[in-house]
Amino acid sequence: MPSFDLIDPDNLPVDARLLLRSRPPDEPKYEHFFIVWQAYLLVYRQALNRFSKTGESEWTRNQAEFPLAIVGWVPWALENKFFKGPREGGIAAGSIHYKDTVAGEPVVLNRSTKPPGYSLVNMTRYSHINGRSYQQVQLTDEWLFGDGLLEQFKEWARQYEAGAL
Repeated sequence: MPSFDLIDPDNLPVDARLLLRSRPPDEPKYEHFFIVWQAYLLVYRQALNRFSKTGESEWTRNQAEFPLAIVGWVPWALENKFFKGPREGGIAAGSIHYKDTVAGEPVVLNRSTKPPGYSLVNMTRYSHINGRSYQQVQLTDEWLFGDGLLEQFKEWARQYEAGAL
């Protein structure tokens, strides 16, 4: 399992490829970069924070790393575990998460409420900001369903299956 430093999306390694640069419509403060590098999907997030008391600004940056197979797993988990009832193979009634292993790394998809959406967590990698919490990315409902991010994941999954990603 490779280890990654925080990537610079404006100066990517030669063998890395930017797939998408996007802002969730319901969280426009955060800019996300979806990057393929070394058979991993890196989701880099940045935001410029302004401090009202001092008037100063500071960038906050973080990144979550997942095996590249996650591009097919996310739509599969949503459609087969969250959008189906327990009798159809979905998660148990009252449950808000689904845990699985993708390419040897345990991942969790959690239903979240603020903002409404799903939190995708890699349980083997720790945050670049806080070394005690796991790497994660928030996929809001508006971003996934209203802005087409879920369809983008499905397209990446087709490319991944065809060996073109």
